[in-house]
This record gives sequence, structure tokens and C-alpha cells, in this order.
Amino acid sequence: MPQITIGKGLAFYEEAQALPGVKRVAGMVKQDIELVTGVSPAGITSGQGSGCAVLYGTIGHSPMLDALEAAGKLDLNAIRGKWECYSFQVIETPLAGIGAALVIAGNDKRGTIYGLFHLSELIGVSPLVNWNHVLPRHQDTVVLDDRVNMVSRVPSVKYRGFFINDEWPAFGNWAKTHFGSMNAACYAPVFELLLRMKGNYLWPAMWNSNFSLDGPGLENAVLADELGVVMSTSHHEPCMRSGQEYSMVRGSGSIYGDAWDYIANPEGITRFWRDGLTRNKDFENVITLGMRGENDTAIMQHATLEENIQLIRNVLKTQNQLIREIINPDIRQVPRQIVFFSETEEFFYGSKETPGLIGDPELDGVTLMLSDNNHGSTRTLPSPEMRSHPGGYGMYYHMDMHGGPHSFEWVGATYLPKVWEEMTSAYEYGVREIWVTNIGDIGTQEFGLSYFLDLAYDIDVWGGQDAAITTQYTAQWVRRNFGAAFAPADLPRIEGIITDYTRLLARRKHEKMGENTYHPTHYGEAEEVLQISEHILTECDALKTACPQENLSAFISLIYFPACGTANLMKMWILTGRNHLYAKQNRVAANRLADEVQACIEADEALVNEYHTVDGGKYYGFGLSEHIGFVYWNDEDNKLPIRMYITPANRPRMIVSRVEDTEYATGFWWNGRKPQVWQDFLRPDVSQVAFDVACGSKCPISWHIETDCPWMQFSCTGGTVAENQHVTLTIDRSQITGKAAGQFAVVNEHIQEGTGAANIIVEVDNTPVSYPKGTFVEANGCIAMEAQHYTAKRDVPGGGFALLKPYGRLGTALKVFPATANFENSEERPYLEYTFAAAKDGNYHVQFHMSATTPVTFEPKQYIGYSVNGGAVQVVNTVHEENRPFFGSEQWYAEGFANVKLTEAVILCHAGVNTLRFYAVSPAIILEKIVLWPDGTTLPESYLGPRESYRC
Repeated sequence: MPQITIGKGLAFYEEAQALPGVKRVAGMVKQDIELVTGVSPAGITSGQGSGCAVLYGTIGHSPMLDALEAAGKLDLNAIRGKWECYSFQVIETPLAGIGAALVIAGNDKRGTIYGLFHLSELIGVSPLVNWNHVLPRHQDTVVLDDRVNMVSRVPSVKYRGFFINDEWPAFGNWAKTHFGSMNAACYAPVFELLLRMKGNYLWPAMWNSNFSLDGPGLENAVLADELGVVMSTSHHEPCMRSGQEYSMVRGSGSIYGDAWDYIANPEGITRFWRDGLTRNKDFENVITLGMRGENDTAIMQHATLEENIQLIRNVLKTQNQLIREIINPDIRQVPRQIVFFSETEEFFYGSKETPGLIGDPELDGVTLMLSDNNHGSTRTLPSPEMRSHPGGYGMYYHMDMHGGPHSFEWVGATYLPKVWEEMTSAYEYGVREIWVTNIGDIGTQEFGLSYFLDLAYDIDVWGGQDAAITTQYTAQWVRRNFGAAFAPADLPRIEGIITDYTRLLARRKHEKMGENTYHPTHYGEAEEVLQISEHILTECDALKTACPQENLSAFISLIYFPACGTANLMKMWILTGRNHLYAKQNRVAANRLADEVQACIEADEALVNEYHTVDGGKYYGFGLSEHIGFVYWNDEDNKLPIRMYITPANRPRMIVSRVEDTEYATGFWWNGRKPQVWQDFLRPDVSQVAFDVACGSKCPISWHIETDCPWMQFSCTGGTVAENQHVTLTIDRSQITGKAAGQFAVVNEHIQEGTGAANIIVEVDNTPVSYPKGTFVEANGCIAMEAQHYTAKRDVPGGGFALLKPYGRLGTALKVFPATANFENSEERPYLEYTFAAAKDGNYHVQFHMSATTPVTFEPKQYIGYSVNGGAVQVVNTVHEENRPFFGSEQWYAEGFANVKLTEAVILCHAGVNTLRFYAVSPAIILEKIVLWPDGTTLPESYLGPRESYRC
């Protein structure tokens, strides 16, 4: 069995004919080997004097590979002509003087580069080795034999990359601090990161930078081309010109004119495009077509749709002709793209009255780049008729956003199950030519970006129909990056931290959290967020203590800062909401909470500072984005939490309140407060309720509980409280038959007898439940059913529901596969059936909680169906405004904030058992929960809705 030893004695065979970029990457891999083994491989130019070696080359640029193939020692047919493929083979005596060698052969430049980096990964080196200073485990030697032999796949997506966007103040300050500007020295580690992640495509920073000028000169573009990085420009930067370039050359006497206006200044704009194409024509590019207004605005804001479409059609004719003249007369050989983002999507589809650009001959061979809703849900996807378009389709996907409905630019907020669901669906719809994600400043986006690019490279491994693949990916990613730094038992803890903080962000982004996002009391939703946040902070601190000093750079940048930054921010806002509630009740505890909020504000600053100073300031700049209390879509007028302080009352004041209620009692009968009625125990699965006895005065209060009810037990029956006393009421259901009501009083001992007691009535229903198994039982005025807990499911030949876990705001959801299944015109549709017991006859509101997906067509329609008790199927459009595009609507705006789609109807129920069926109609519908409540009542305010009801 042939084998080679990575370590002492290993050499790299260096051909003079090797491509410069491949040589550069080989140097990186040699450094990786030294990092693992402590020994840097020697470089040799012949086989003499080396026991084992690494040979690498690219077909067409390697006499060594030609000789090996001619001698029958290597078969390159498996990769020849295949995009970015490589062969990775351990063989015996490849050359005279070399006993065994690892031969890495690439069909093209990037194929060879990926093969070289595959060697790094095999010996335990993370793609983040240099970007995040992820140190591999030391090994004196690593032995590789022919069991590692393989031929790589053709990547699932042809062009895979990211967009550095919204780069000030974060990426821009990072670049300026470390490299002086966004020059070639700055882009070198960016290119390395991209290639190590098996990406190949980049949209460079463009706010106040110019990729093709800042190198200095063309050095950025030269380096990219040397390394095999395919450069392009963003959605509003045509013909290889950056967004800022026109402002640098315009003027009344300029040859380019003084108006970014193709109608008023066609000659100047055409010359501007011509010169951009000429300047960059020698590099590997994907050329952006089309035109938007300056600073990424609408091109003609007051024109008709027809006028806008005709303008873009004329622009495309001009740009394509320039490409024929400058790049290649056979324009089909030139990679081109047009990005239908924001209002330009409408230009592609047109309207009933105005044909769009769809099918226009000027788009023949152009990759049509679709986009998401700015928050990770893909917008329109290719119909079956569109999927044969020459040039294919791409996706512009946001993991960072500067724009509507709101910006999120601070800490990476990517939830892998969402990326998995949306991008595998897009791939199924035929979006396979280009995937590019907006990752803002790169820093803290490493986890989400890793998955995005791995999915794009091999969707067969990381896609599929089971969301649990993202859990497997998280575990692998943690092992790869922290397996050398932490004990095996600690790695699942890191996985849990990642899962927890990204799921919090799947519910609500940092920038749009506020004191009223989660209700301070109702359904315990705020308390749940607080507990998760506290757990993250505790776990991170413990792991940070256990982390070796040399691994802190990786741990802080990849885990500690994004997780603690998120958890601390969530905690800050939950405490702020509680502070405001307590202040309104005049609880003394409000003042402590205000101080805790201030501590969170200071902790936020400390976390950013630590991120910026660890590892000699390696990440300085990446944490500078504003991220607290956005009022508008951006950070203008953002506000830190308002802390409320109270002045305690002079007289002894007691405040009694159930933990999940805003109502409270002080014990003074004349203030109009009636005895509270607690109905928690109407649910058969509830046996405990927590309440607070709080102080609202300068002096502590003494209190005690009085009751003659034998089935009530209290965790504490009295005491003295200066701030807050938490008490748990437990009922003994064995003493109760049927329905019962008991009463207790919390007595303020400082008040005259008879006037200082808060009276509580407790209602219990212990009637035996005899409904069929799986029936949800109404209690406290509502029925809440998580989608996963259906009682029956029917699939049809065209598709069926599958469980997504983990996914969504609650952790589970149901979606129909295949993703392209459409039942709008079908009589047979998949359905989920739910059984519930209503308390009475009459109308009930039913509210479907779904993932905030968008219609897969440009038409404003996305249907669901439902039926009750075997009745007719009612088909409902989940799009509220049917006379305008979904993107930009009020619904799009609201769903972008809350990450949920809500659709409501009224149904007729009868007392007792009812059945509700939920039918799949349109694609991209993902059900998370169903909530029902009687007509004439309202649900308590909340963000996540009622917790799931009791189920038999």
C-alpha cells in the first residue's frame, strides 16, 4: 500500500511551469503543514534526494502531469474538461528518486488550488486557520495512504461567493487599520478565505472604495486573477465599474459627462462603460449588466413601468455590443449577469399591460440573478417554462442588510436551517449558476458563510429534505475549528451555544429588539429568552476560562463575541421591558433592574472592546456597527434603552402579581381592584403557578398567606420582603373532583386588619379528559397547536409534508416536498389534520403561523387551504394586498420584522371534538403553529403567541 508521511522529510515538487496562483497556494499549504508538524516541507525541482513528496499541477500547465499520464502512472480522464475538478492520489515511484508521492492534479487553476487545500483539511487545518487564527492540533507526522485517493465532484453551483457590503464603519476601519486601505494586501486574506472555503466568486466592497483602482491601480484585480478568484460587481455596478467611480470622473467638462443618465448623457455613459470593460478585459470576470440610479436607487423614479423597461432594454443592447467589441465577438462565451433586485424585479416580469424583459433576446446567455426578501426568504423563482433559459439563474442572498425593512449589520445573524431550506429550494427550482451572499463586513459571518459555500459546493451532502443536516454541519464545524482547543465533552456545549444564539436571531434581529418585542409577562416568552441568554453567557464564560490562551483568538471571534453579544443584547431588552413594567407598578425592584440594564449596556461596550483587542487587534473594526434600538430602517436616531427609576412609597406597600400577568393587587379594597381570578389550573397539565410578593415602599413589608383551602400548597407562606419574593402555588389535584374554586389572601401585616389583603380566587378543572388521543383541549380561552403535532397526514403522488427540525421560531415546522410542488390547480392536495376540543358552540378565529416566506412567482399570491369537520376546502391567499407586488408591501415590511407570516380566518366549531385540516396549495408555505380562540374575545398580547395547549 503506497503511503506518504506529512512531516520531516516531505518535499514539494515545484515546477517552473506551474501557474503563479497555484504556486502561491502551495506556499500556504506548506505553512499549514509546518503549523501542524513543526516542519516546513522543502522545495525540490527534481526527484533526487526525497523519500516522499507532494506533486501538484494543472492540466495544460504541467509537463510533470503529462509525463505521469504518458507513463501510465496517472489517469487524468476522470477530471479532464470538468469545471474545478481535481484528482488526489497517493502513488508509488512517480519520479526517479521519489519512493511515493501525493499527486494533486487539477483540471484548471481552481481545481488544483482546491486539491491543495484539501490536503490542508486532511491534516486538520481549518479554512479559518489564518482568518480567525484557528490553530490545528499538533502532530509530529500524518500518514496518508491510498485510502485518501479520490476525484472531486463538479461543484453543485458554478460560481459561489460573497459580497463585501455596507463596509463602513466596520470592514472599512478594519482595512484602514491593518492595511492602509482596501488594497491588494487587504484583499489577499479575503481571497485566501474564499478559496479555502471552496468559493470562487466575489463582489468587492463598493461604498467608498474602488476595487480596480485601490490596489493601487489594478493590483487587486491582478491578484484576484492570479489566484483564480472570479470578480464581478454588485447589482447596480455595470461593466466592471464600481459604484463610486462615476462620481470621480464626472463633470461639466468631462468626457463622461455630468449626469448618470443614459437618456440625457448616452455618449458619456457609454464611454464610461467602454473604458471599464477595456480596463478589466484581461481578467476572469462575470460582467454585470443593467443600470440603477446613483447610490443604488431606482433608475427613473417618476417614470412609467414601460419607460423603465424600455430604458433597460436600450442599456442592455449597448452593453452587449460593447462586450462584443471589447471582450469577445462570440458573446455567448462571456459570463454575464443581471440582478433583479428591489424594483428591477418588476422590470423583468412586467405587468398584464406591459411586457417585461423576460424572454428578451438581449438576455440570451445572461445569468438572471434573483434575490431574497432582504431577510433570507427567496423571492420569485423560475417557473418550469423559465428554467431552460440560456445562461441559467443565480441568487443574491442576504446575511447582512443595509436597507428595508430594517438593517442588520452587526453580528452575523444567520440561522442555518433557514439558509438550508431556502437555498436547497432555490437549487431545486434551477438556481444553479451563481450563488452570492451579502455578508457585510465578513467578521462574525464565518459560521453562516461556511455553510452557504459548502452547500453551494456540494448540495448532495449538505442539502436534502432533512433540516437535521444543519445540526450535523454545526457539529462538524465545531470539531474542525475547536477540536484541538477543547476537550471532547466541551464541543457539544459549543454546538448548543451556536444553536441557541442563532435561533434567538431567527426570531428577531439585534437591531429591531426593543423593550416591547417580547411581552414582559404573557406566556413566559420574555422569561424564556432571558433564561436562554443567561445560559449562553454562563456557558461562554466557562468555556472561555477553559480555552487555552493560544486559542482565544478563534474562540472569541467565532463563538464568544457573537454569542455573548447577542445574549447580552437580548437580556438587556428583556430586563428593560421588565424594568418598565415594574416601574409602572412602583416596585422597588425596578431600580435594580435599571442598574442591570445599565450593566448590560456597559457589557456590550466591553464585549466589542475585547473583540477588537484580542490577538493584537486582529479583528479591530468588525464590531463597530450600531446595533441597539433602531427607530428607522437604519441607525439614524437609534436609542439605547430608557431606564426607569422609581421613588418608593412612604407607607408600606405590597404588590402581588402572577408572574405571567401584568395585573397586580396592592391589598387596598377601596382602590377598585377586584379579587384576581387565576385560571391557569383549567388546563389539566398545570399544577403550579408562580407569583410575586413585591415591595413598593421605602421600608420592607411583612406578609403572610391565609387560606382554608386544603388543596393549595405554597413554597413560602410569609416573610419580610424588601424587593421581591417569588412564591410557587401548587395544587393537589387528587383532592379535587370536577370543577372547583379556592381562595387565598396575601396579607400585608403593616396595614389595619381587613384592609391589607390581596385576595386571589383560583379556579380548577379536574374533570377527567376523555377525548381521543392527540386532541388539543381549549383552556384559558384559546387552543394552540404546534404544526408537528398533527393527528393525521395525507400525502399525494405530487408531494407530501415533512417535518423540519430544527426550524423556525419554535424549532419545528412542516413543509411540502418536493419544494416545486404546486397544488393550485389540483383537486388532490396534501393535508395535515388536527383534532381539538372546543369549549362551546360558535365561531372561532383561526390563525395560521407560517414562516415568513414569499411567493415563488411575481404574482401576489401564495395560497393555503383549510377545512373544518369535513366541510368544503376554503382556499385563502396569504398575501394581503393582491393588487401590488409583494416586495415593498406593508406585509413584507411586517414579516421582515417579526419573521412570521400570519393568516387569519373565522370558522364555525361545535362544543367538543372538532377536526381542522390544513392543505398545501402554493409552494413555499411552511406551517409552524395554529392558534384558535372564540369570537368576541382577544388573546393576550405576545410576540410568539400562546404556548401549546394541553394535548391528550
